[in-house]
Amino acid sequence: MIQDNLQKIEPLSFSFNGEGNEKIHALKWLPSPENIKAILIINHGMAEHISRYDSFASFMAEKGFAVYGEDHRGHGDTAGSVDNLGYFADEKGWMKVIGDIRTLYLLALDEQKNLPVFMLGHSMGSFLTRHYLSLYGSEITAAVISGTGFQSSLLLSIAKILSTLESAVKGKRHRSKMLDTLSFGSNNKSFDFDGAHGFEWLSRDSDQTRKYVEDPYCGFICTSGFFSDLADGLKIINKKSCYAATPDNLPLLLYSGKDDPVGNFGKVVESVASSYRKNGNNEITVMLKDDMRHECLDELGCEDCYQEIYKWMTARLSG
Repeated sequence: MIQDNLQKIEPLSFSFNGEGNEKIHALKWLPSPENIKAILIINHGMAEHISRYDSFASFMAEKGFAVYGEDHRGHGDTAGSVDNLGYFADEKGWMKVIGDIRTLYLLALDEQKNLPVFMLGHSMGSFLTRHYLSLYGSEITAAVISGTGFQSSLLLSIAKILSTLESAVKGKRHRSKMLDTLSFGSNNKSFDFDGAHGFEWLSRDSDQTRKYVEDPYCGFICTSGFFSDLADGLKIINKKSCYAATPDNLPLLLYSGKDDPVGNFGKVVESVASSYRKNGNNEITVMLKDDMRHECLDELGCEDCYQEIYKWMTARLSG
Protein backbone atom coordinates (compact mmCIF):
# COMPACT_ATOMS: atom_id res chain seq x y z
CA MET A 1 0.00 0.00 0.00
CA ILE A 2 1.16 3.54 -0.80
CA GLN A 3 -0.13 4.66 2.56
CA ASP A 4 2.47 2.49 4.32
CA ASN A 5 5.20 4.72 2.92
CA LEU A 6 3.55 7.99 3.87
CA GLN A 7 2.93 9.80 7.10
CA LYS A 8 -0.71 9.26 8.03
CA ILE A 9 -2.48 12.59 8.39
CA GLU A 10 -5.41 12.29 10.76
CA PRO A 11 -8.60 14.20 10.01
CA LEU A 12 -9.81 17.07 12.15
CA SER A 13 -13.52 17.12 12.90
CA PHE A 14 -15.49 20.37 12.80
CA SER A 15 -18.94 21.70 12.01
CA PHE A 16 -20.41 24.72 10.28
CA ASN A 17 -23.82 26.24 9.72
CA GLY A 18 -25.20 25.27 6.34
CA GLU A 19 -28.30 26.48 4.54
CA GLY A 20 -31.02 27.44 7.02
CA ASN A 21 -28.48 27.20 9.88
CA GLU A 22 -28.45 23.42 9.62
CA LYS A 23 -25.45 22.05 11.55
CA ILE A 24 -23.20 20.26 9.06
CA HIS A 25 -20.48 17.89 10.20
CA ALA A 26 -17.21 17.97 8.28
CA LEU A 27 -13.63 16.72 8.27
CA LYS A 28 -10.39 18.27 7.08
CA TRP A 29 -7.00 16.72 6.46
CA LEU A 30 -4.29 19.38 6.69
CA PRO A 31 -0.61 19.19 5.74
CA SER A 32 1.84 21.33 7.65
CA PRO A 33 1.16 24.96 6.67
CA GLU A 34 4.41 25.39 4.75
CA ASN A 35 3.55 22.38 2.53
CA ILE A 36 0.04 23.37 1.46
CA LYS A 37 -0.20 24.13 -2.26
CA ALA A 38 -3.91 23.73 -3.01
CA ILE A 39 -7.33 22.83 -1.61
CA LEU A 40 -9.33 19.72 -2.45
CA ILE A 41 -13.02 19.49 -1.61
CA ILE A 42 -14.56 15.99 -1.68
CA ASN A 43 -18.30 15.40 -2.18
CA HIS A 44 -19.19 11.88 -1.09
CA GLY A 45 -21.84 9.60 -2.53
CA MET A 46 -25.27 8.41 -1.51
CA ALA A 47 -25.68 6.22 1.58
CA GLU A 48 -22.12 6.70 2.79
CA HIS A 49 -20.11 9.42 4.58
CA ILE A 50 -16.96 11.49 4.26
CA SER A 51 -14.80 9.45 6.67
CA ARG A 52 -14.81 6.62 4.10
CA TYR A 53 -12.40 8.80 2.10
CA ASP A 54 -9.83 8.90 4.91
CA SER A 55 -7.12 6.90 3.11
CA PHE A 56 -7.32 8.91 -0.12
CA ALA A 57 -7.67 12.23 1.71
CA SER A 58 -4.66 11.48 3.90
CA PHE A 59 -2.64 10.58 0.79
CA MET A 60 -3.58 13.85 -0.89
CA ALA A 61 -2.84 15.84 2.27
CA GLU A 62 0.60 14.30 2.53
CA LYS A 63 1.13 15.47 -1.05
CA GLY A 64 0.29 19.06 -0.12
CA PHE A 65 -3.48 19.34 -0.57
CA ALA A 66 -5.63 20.71 2.24
CA VAL A 67 -8.59 18.33 1.96
CA TYR A 68 -12.10 19.22 3.13
CA GLY A 69 -15.33 17.24 3.03
CA GLU A 70 -18.70 17.32 4.73
CA ASP A 71 -21.29 14.70 5.57
CA HIS A 72 -24.21 15.73 3.37
CA ARG A 73 -27.58 16.20 5.02
CA GLY A 74 -29.09 12.86 5.96
CA HIS A 75 -25.66 11.23 5.96
CA GLY A 76 -23.00 10.40 8.54
CA ASP A 77 -22.65 12.61 11.59
CA THR A 78 -24.72 15.37 9.99
CA ALA A 79 -27.69 13.01 10.22
CA GLY A 80 -26.82 12.51 13.88
CA SER A 81 -28.53 9.13 14.18
CA VAL A 82 -29.55 6.22 11.98
CA ASP A 83 -33.17 7.40 12.25
CA ASN A 84 -32.31 10.57 10.29
CA LEU A 85 -30.36 8.88 7.51
CA GLY A 86 -31.45 9.38 3.91
CA TYR A 87 -33.37 12.64 4.23
CA PHE A 88 -32.16 16.00 2.91
CA ALA A 89 -34.74 18.58 3.97
CA ASP A 90 -38.45 19.37 4.10
CA GLU A 91 -38.14 21.71 1.10
CA LYS A 92 -35.65 22.12 -1.75
CA GLY A 93 -33.25 19.55 -0.32
CA TRP A 94 -30.99 19.30 -3.36
CA MET A 95 -30.36 23.04 -3.49
CA LYS A 96 -29.71 23.11 0.25
CA VAL A 97 -26.93 20.56 -0.19
CA ILE A 98 -25.48 22.64 -3.04
CA GLY A 99 -25.57 25.60 -0.64
CA ASP A 100 -23.77 23.59 2.04
CA ILE A 101 -20.99 22.72 -0.42
CA ARG A 102 -20.75 26.41 -1.27
CA THR A 103 -20.37 27.31 2.40
CA LEU A 104 -17.65 24.70 2.86
CA TYR A 105 -15.83 26.03 -0.21
CA LEU A 106 -15.85 29.59 1.17
CA LEU A 107 -14.72 28.36 4.59
CA ALA A 108 -11.80 26.39 3.10
CA LEU A 109 -10.82 29.31 0.88
CA ASP A 110 -10.77 31.65 3.86
CA GLU A 111 -8.71 29.27 6.00
CA GLN A 112 -6.17 28.58 3.26
CA LYS A 113 -5.72 32.16 2.06
CA ASN A 114 -7.21 31.87 -1.42
CA LEU A 115 -5.20 28.91 -2.70
CA PRO A 116 -6.34 27.12 -5.89
CA VAL A 117 -9.34 24.85 -5.30
CA PHE A 118 -9.96 21.40 -6.76
CA MET A 119 -13.16 19.41 -6.33
CA LEU A 120 -13.82 15.68 -6.44
CA GLY A 121 -17.32 14.23 -6.39
CA HIS A 122 -18.14 10.53 -6.34
CA SER A 123 -21.42 8.95 -7.47
CA MET A 124 -24.20 11.15 -6.04
CA GLY A 125 -21.37 13.51 -5.14
CA SER A 126 -20.46 13.59 -8.84
CA PHE A 127 -23.99 14.77 -9.63
CA LEU A 128 -23.76 17.47 -6.98
CA THR A 129 -20.34 18.46 -8.31
CA ARG A 130 -21.58 18.68 -11.89
CA HIS A 131 -24.36 21.01 -10.78
CA TYR A 132 -22.02 23.04 -8.57
CA LEU A 133 -19.58 23.51 -11.45
CA SER A 134 -22.34 24.93 -13.64
CA LEU A 135 -22.93 27.58 -10.97
CA TYR A 136 -19.43 28.30 -9.65
CA GLY A 137 -17.04 26.52 -12.00
CA SER A 138 -15.13 29.71 -12.82
CA GLU A 139 -13.76 29.61 -9.26
CA ILE A 140 -12.49 26.03 -9.49
CA THR A 141 -9.06 25.09 -10.87
CA ALA A 142 -10.09 21.58 -11.98
CA ALA A 143 -12.51 18.83 -10.94
CA VAL A 144 -12.70 15.04 -10.81
CA ILE A 145 -16.05 13.42 -11.59
CA SER A 146 -15.86 9.89 -10.17
CA GLY A 147 -18.33 7.05 -10.72
CA THR A 148 -20.88 9.24 -12.47
CA GLY A 149 -24.06 8.09 -14.18
CA PHE A 150 -27.11 9.14 -16.15
CA GLN A 151 -30.87 8.59 -16.05
CA SER A 152 -33.18 9.59 -18.87
CA SER A 153 -35.57 12.49 -18.37
CA LEU A 154 -38.49 10.08 -18.77
CA LEU A 155 -37.28 7.82 -15.97
CA LEU A 156 -36.60 10.83 -13.77
CA SER A 157 -40.13 12.13 -14.37
CA ILE A 158 -41.52 8.74 -13.37
CA ALA A 159 -39.31 8.68 -10.26
CA LYS A 160 -40.49 12.18 -9.35
CA ILE A 161 -44.14 11.19 -9.67
CA LEU A 162 -43.66 7.99 -7.65
CA SER A 163 -41.69 9.73 -4.90
CA THR A 164 -44.22 12.55 -4.69
CA LEU A 165 -47.13 10.13 -4.45
CA GLU A 166 -45.37 7.99 -1.89
CA SER A 167 -44.49 11.07 0.16
CA ALA A 168 -48.13 12.19 0.10
CA VAL A 169 -49.40 8.79 1.26
CA LYS A 170 -46.66 7.63 3.63
CA GLY A 171 -44.75 10.82 4.40
CA LYS A 172 -41.51 12.27 3.09
CA ARG A 173 -39.49 10.35 5.70
CA HIS A 174 -40.83 6.97 4.63
CA ARG A 175 -37.97 4.65 3.66
CA SER A 176 -38.76 3.77 0.08
CA LYS A 177 -37.88 0.17 -0.69
CA MET A 178 -39.67 0.58 -4.03
CA LEU A 179 -37.52 3.50 -5.19
CA ASP A 180 -34.39 1.92 -3.75
CA THR A 181 -35.04 -1.21 -5.81
CA LEU A 182 -35.77 0.82 -8.93
CA SER A 183 -32.51 2.74 -8.43
CA PHE A 184 -30.14 -0.05 -7.42
CA GLY A 185 -31.92 -3.37 -7.89
CA SER A 186 -30.02 -4.36 -11.02
CA ASN A 187 -26.58 -3.12 -10.00
CA ASN A 188 -25.42 -6.42 -8.53
CA LYS A 189 -26.76 -8.80 -11.17
CA SER A 190 -23.40 -9.01 -12.96
CA PHE A 191 -21.65 -9.88 -9.69
CA ASP A 192 -24.09 -12.25 -7.97
CA PHE A 193 -22.74 -15.46 -6.51
CA ASP A 194 -23.52 -17.76 -3.59
CA GLY A 195 -23.32 -15.76 -0.39
CA ALA A 196 -23.48 -12.37 -2.11
CA HIS A 197 -24.56 -9.52 0.17
CA GLY A 198 -25.77 -7.28 -2.65
CA PHE A 199 -22.97 -4.71 -2.67
CA GLU A 200 -20.36 -6.58 -4.70
CA TRP A 201 -20.92 -3.99 -7.43
CA LEU A 202 -19.06 -1.43 -5.33
CA SER A 203 -15.63 -3.07 -5.37
CA ARG A 204 -13.72 -6.33 -5.88
CA ASP A 205 -12.07 -5.72 -2.52
CA SER A 206 -14.07 -7.92 -0.16
CA ASP A 207 -12.59 -6.21 2.92
CA GLN A 208 -13.93 -2.86 1.72
CA THR A 209 -17.39 -4.18 0.87
CA ARG A 210 -17.54 -5.98 4.22
CA LYS A 211 -16.76 -2.71 6.02
CA TYR A 212 -19.49 -1.01 3.99
CA VAL A 213 -22.07 -3.68 4.84
CA GLU A 214 -21.15 -3.63 8.54
CA ASP A 215 -21.27 0.18 8.78
CA PRO A 216 -24.72 1.31 10.05
CA TYR A 217 -24.18 4.63 8.26
CA CYS A 218 -23.74 2.97 4.85
CA GLY A 219 -26.06 1.18 2.47
CA PHE A 220 -29.27 2.40 4.10
CA ILE A 221 -32.55 2.82 2.25
CA CYS A 222 -33.27 6.47 1.59
CA THR A 223 -36.58 8.24 2.06
CA SER A 224 -39.27 9.16 -0.43
CA GLY A 225 -38.39 12.83 0.12
CA PHE A 226 -34.75 12.14 -0.67
CA PHE A 227 -35.59 10.39 -3.94
CA SER A 228 -37.77 13.34 -4.91
CA ASP A 229 -34.86 15.71 -4.25
CA LEU A 230 -32.48 13.46 -6.16
CA ALA A 231 -34.79 13.42 -9.18
CA ASP A 232 -34.84 17.24 -9.08
CA GLY A 233 -31.05 17.38 -9.09
CA LEU A 234 -30.60 14.82 -11.85
CA LYS A 235 -33.08 16.68 -14.04
CA ILE A 236 -30.95 19.81 -13.66
CA ILE A 237 -27.66 18.16 -14.63
CA ASN A 238 -29.31 16.46 -17.63
CA LYS A 239 -30.07 19.82 -19.21
CA LYS A 240 -27.95 21.20 -22.01
CA SER A 241 -27.91 24.49 -20.12
CA CYS A 242 -26.08 22.84 -17.20
CA TYR A 243 -23.33 21.55 -19.49
CA ALA A 244 -23.16 24.89 -21.31
CA ALA A 245 -22.91 26.86 -18.05
CA THR A 246 -19.83 24.90 -17.00
CA PRO A 247 -16.77 26.95 -18.08
CA ASP A 248 -15.28 25.84 -21.39
CA ASN A 249 -11.75 26.00 -20.01
CA LEU A 250 -12.42 24.05 -16.80
CA PRO A 251 -10.36 20.82 -16.79
CA LEU A 252 -12.51 17.82 -15.91
CA LEU A 253 -11.35 14.26 -15.22
CA LEU A 254 -14.09 11.65 -15.59
CA TYR A 255 -12.76 8.70 -13.60
CA SER A 256 -14.60 5.38 -13.37
CA GLY A 257 -14.25 1.62 -13.39
CA LYS A 258 -14.98 -0.21 -16.62
CA ASP A 259 -17.08 -2.63 -14.56
CA ASP A 260 -19.15 0.07 -12.87
CA PRO A 261 -22.88 -0.54 -13.47
CA VAL A 262 -23.71 3.06 -12.47
CA GLY A 263 -21.76 4.25 -15.50
CA ASN A 264 -23.20 1.43 -17.64
CA PHE A 265 -19.74 -0.11 -17.82
CA GLY A 266 -18.14 3.04 -19.23
CA LYS A 267 -20.76 3.92 -21.82
CA VAL A 268 -22.48 6.59 -19.75
CA VAL A 269 -19.16 8.10 -18.69
CA GLU A 270 -18.16 8.52 -22.32
CA SER A 271 -21.59 10.00 -23.08
CA VAL A 272 -21.25 12.58 -20.28
CA ALA A 273 -17.79 13.50 -21.57
CA SER A 274 -19.24 13.88 -25.07
CA SER A 275 -21.98 16.19 -23.76
CA TYR A 276 -19.38 18.47 -22.18
CA ARG A 277 -17.38 18.53 -25.41
CA LYS A 278 -20.46 19.26 -27.53
CA ASN A 279 -21.14 22.26 -25.32
CA GLY A 280 -17.69 23.74 -25.78
CA ASN A 281 -15.41 22.14 -23.18
CA ASN A 282 -12.30 20.58 -24.73
CA GLU A 283 -10.51 20.14 -21.40
CA ILE A 284 -12.01 16.69 -20.78
CA THR A 285 -10.00 13.64 -19.73
CA VAL A 286 -11.62 10.20 -19.42
CA MET A 287 -9.97 7.38 -17.45
CA LEU A 288 -11.80 4.05 -17.38
CA LYS A 289 -10.06 1.52 -15.17
CA ASP A 290 -9.96 -2.11 -16.29
CA ASP A 291 -11.80 -4.56 -14.00
CA MET A 292 -12.64 -1.88 -11.43
CA ARG A 293 -16.21 -1.40 -10.26
CA HIS A 294 -18.01 1.60 -8.75
CA GLU A 295 -15.59 2.71 -6.04
CA CYS A 296 -12.15 3.03 -7.63
CA LEU A 297 -10.80 4.69 -4.48
CA ASP A 298 -11.69 1.54 -2.50
CA GLU A 299 -10.74 -0.99 -5.15
CA LEU A 300 -7.97 -3.53 -5.42
CA GLY A 301 -5.13 -1.48 -6.85
CA CYS A 302 -6.58 1.80 -5.58
CA GLU A 303 -3.02 3.01 -4.92
CA ASP A 304 -2.60 3.48 -8.67
CA CYS A 305 -5.85 5.49 -8.74
CA TYR A 306 -4.56 7.76 -5.99
CA GLN A 307 -1.40 8.42 -7.97
CA GLU A 308 -3.21 9.03 -11.26
CA ILE A 309 -5.62 11.51 -9.74
CA TYR A 310 -2.82 13.29 -7.88
CA LYS A 311 -0.67 13.56 -11.02
CA TRP A 312 -3.61 14.83 -13.08
CA MET A 313 -4.41 17.50 -10.49
CA THR A 314 -0.78 18.54 -10.10
CA ALA A 315 -0.42 18.95 -13.86
CA ARG A 316 -3.40 21.35 -13.87
CA LEU A 317 -1.93 23.20 -10.91
CA SER A 318 1.38 23.76 -12.63
CA GLY A 319 -0.26 24.41 -16.01
